[in-house]
Amino acid sequence: MNVLAFESEPLFQIQFLNAGRRSGEFTTDLLPIHQAKVDSLPDDLDAVILTADLQGRERFQEAGGKPLRLLGEVLPDCLMKEVFPLLGLHDARRIGAVLAGDFYTVPGLDRRGGTGDVSAVWRAFGDPFAWVVGVAGNHDTFGEGQQTRPRFSSPFHFLDGTSVALSGLRVAGVSGIVGNPSRIQRRTEEDFLFQVEWVLEETPDLLVMHDGPEGTERGQRGSSRVRLLLERKAPTLVVRGHAHWQHPFAELENGTQIVNVDARVVILVRH
Repeated sequence: MNVLAFESEPLFQIQFLNAGRRSGEFTTDLLPIHQAKVDSLPDDLDAVILTADLQGRERFQEAGGKPLRLLGEVLPDCLMKEVFPLLGLHDARRIGAVLAGDFYTVPGLDRRGGTGDVSAVWRAFGDPFAWVVGVAGNHDTFGEGQQTRPRFSSPFHFLDGTSVALSGLRVAGVSGIVGNPSRIQRRTEEDFLFQVEWVLEETPDLLVMHDGPEGTERGQRGSSRVRLLLERKAPTLVVRGHAHWQHPFAELENGTQIVNVDARVVILVRH
């Protein structure tokens, strides 16, 4: 699954509320939706959604007086109503979703970097789409305990040093970021590299990470060691978040492609 064309101009933008650093300082921001054309998709899919770092909440006018939902909870419905018609997509059951972590924002929108339960976001994607696959970001929990692993069943597929076959695609994933292992969703650099190398032995079509490799341009922040590891292996398509890239696409020397979906949505469709 090679990206042949990446549309740098957003196809559509969604307004949402972004947290401030104290009470009342939240702002209205835009979530860009991009289209990328790939050389092939499985026969039973018309598109694949890629996204990460949706750390915001819906606007008050959409909430109708109820508690503000996480941005990721309202995104699927918005895509179906506003975006898919622009792409000629009519059957959500022929669309897969890839979640690359960090979907929580505190309810009061008065603090950035909060950690919390993102199970509702996963469920929102699972309701309409064929399948949901993804990893945890360093601000994601599932259930009441911070270390509780997701207890999902099909169509949900949580990955951490594991892979799964979906619609004929081999999808692998590594959760978390490099950091102090005593903190939530963090592991040593050596452990992170081991997990990446382990799943690459499966020769995945798609590799999902929250943290991930650096790109090829200045400002495409990430791990140089993960990039070197990827360049020694068979080419794959990497989906990552965590660090925002102004230019969200890169291609390594061995043909591996990287799509950065930090605070954006990319929809893969057939060329």
